[in-house]
Amino acid sequence: MSNIRIKILGGLMALLLFAGHCVASEEDFMIAAASDSKEATGQISRVAARAAYFLVFDQDGNLLETVSNPHADAAGGSGPSTAKFLADKNIKVVIAGRFGAKMANALKAANIQYIEKQGIIIDEVKGVNHEK
Repeated sequence: MSNIRIKILGGLMALLLFAGHCVASEEDFMIAAASDSKEATGQISRVAARAAYFLVFDQDGNLLETVSNPHADAAGGSGPSTAKFLADKNIKVVIAGRFGAKMANALKAANIQYIEKQGIIIDEVKGVNHEK
C-alpha cells in the first residue's frame, strides 16, 4: 500500500476517532487496538474476538495498558463476550482487522464504534490520535 493511501486512511481514521471524541467526555474516551502482541510496535490482530491482547489508548494516543483478552480461546461466543469485556472497560472505539457479525452487533448495542483495519502497526494507530 502506498504512503499516500496510508496517510489518507490515517486521516479518515482520525476523523472517525475524533467524531466519537466529541460525544464522549475526555476522561472516559478510550481506544482499544486488538493485537497478538503486548508491544505497541505489534500488528493489529486479524480477528477482534480472538485477539490475544487489547492495547488501550487514551484520547491523546497514550498507551494506558495492555490487557489479555479472557475470551480469546473460548469454544464459542467469544465475540459477544469480548464486546462485553471491552464495554466494561469503558472503551469507546475498537480497532481490529475484522469483526464477526455477533461481535459487531454486541459492540453496536454497547455504543462502541469499531473500525476494521489490517496490517497497520499499532504505533501508526497511536500516531493518528495525535493529529488534531
